[in-house]
Amino acid sequence: LGEDRYDPDFDPALFDDPKNPTNPNPYFPLAVGNSWEYRGGDEVNVLEVRDETKLIDGVMCIVERDQVFKGGELVEDTDDWYAHAKDGDTWYCGEEVKDFETFDGDIPKLPELVSIDGSFKAGREGDKPGVIFLASPKQGDVYLEEFSLGNAEDVTEILSTTYKFGDNPDLDQLVPQQLADRLCSAGDCVVTKNFSLLEPGISARKYYARGIGTFLEVESEGDVIQLVSCNFNDKCQNLPQP
Repeated sequence: LGEDRYDPDFDPALFDDPKNPTNPNPYFPLAVGNSWEYRGGDEVNVLEVRDETKLIDGVMCIVERDQVFKGGELVEDTDDWYAHAKDGDTWYCGEEVKDFETFDGDIPKLPELVSIDGSFKAGREGDKPGVIFLASPKQGDVYLEEFSLGNAEDVTEILSTTYKFGDNPDLDQLVPQQLADRLCSAGDCVVTKNFSLLEPGISARKYYARGIGTFLEVESEGDVIQLVSCNFNDKCQNLPQP
């Protein structure tokens, strides 16, 4: 990342209507109504682009709802705020994180809010926006997704922009071949390494398909979370299951 001051150009004139961008990012599709479901272990992750916007530091953002369930119980309910730049970059302007727990013996047994750690918003208490996905990523690119010192400092490194199964044994580790063959046969999938500056040694590889977005996450601890359905692309029909 270098040692220069982090001071991104977040001029509202550089951004589009979040519901009707002129240059939408094919690897991070954020059309209203798009939804994805991911599964891994006992975890289910459901994402939906809401018909909602939020003005953040002068830039209008689209809202994506991100819910995580474990054992059928809600454990996380997050709103992510994304902005479409006219050049095709997709910016990450903040998130409202809500972590929940349920407790044995409660009647009724309902999820209770226990934490909002990790929440941030550009323009609040020194927080700044980051980029969630570049319009033209190149292998070796490294950039900040979030900038909230001591709270949210996620980084992305581009490992490949031409991934398909069988070309790179390191990137193939723990990847379901049927899933990769379905979505990456053209050799145009993007693979990133994602990590936090606040948690050294912990990382994940994320895999992105054109027209779909994230379809797989392989965590450094060995956990795998994969896409099982989406509602806006025919390639999501009858996907291989975990």
